Amino acid sequence: MKTANATLQDLVTAELRWDPSIDAANIGVTAHDGAITLSGHVANYWQFVAAEQAAKRVRGVVAVASELDVHLPASSRRDDTDIAEELSHTLAHSISLPVGSVKATVRKGSVTLEGTVTWSSQREAAERIARHAAGITQISNRITIKAATSAHDVEKDIRAALHRRANLDANGVHVSVQGNVATLTGTVSSLAEDRAVWWATSAAPGIERVVDQLTVLPAPALAGSLR
Repeated sequence: MKTANATLQDLVTAELRWDPSIDAANIGVTAHDGAITLSGHVANYWQFVAAEQAAKRVRGVVAVASELDVHLPASSRRDDTDIAEELSHTLAHSISLPVGSVKATVRKGSVTLEGTVTWSSQREAAERIARHAAGITQISNRITIKAATSAHDVEKDIRAALHRRANLDANGVHVSVQGNVATLTGTVSSLAEDRAVWWATSAAPGIERVVDQLTVLPAPALAGSLR
């Protein structure tokens, strides 16, 4: 009979293979008490991100550590100048970003994003744009967010937003705001629900960072779900 760790390892491996955006042939998975470690390598940064997201979708996973490397095939390698020129164009013409708000620098395939925006969603949009650039191996997002005028109002708005969401039970979630930092405490039933809370909170104006101290109390993974 399989142990809980072996069952969870199988579930995560199955999810990685199920995702068409991921080549899981060179990804290793280990599990220990709900914590998943991904090792090995993938062919681009997009797969690096997708593998971590896939592991977080699996019931029973409470934490994910990614030790994956990006090994670009020769056909995907690009000069830093080419990458920088592409990002300069796509960032400048994105309808999600104020013109001139974000700049990218590239060094040996590693991209650094800098600038100031109003919304966390704009910060995330800039990173999504960078992920799609061929030839990158890493992203460092240093974009800052303008502070909100009233932390009390933002805290109230976040609570209301959490209770509006159909995909989560917000009764066990508590939020406090200090300056431009929101802190989440309480319990949720899955990493997917944890992520939904994080997204709803980070969408508030002026919130630059979300400190996630939520505890995940998941339903146990079932061996029979592999059948």
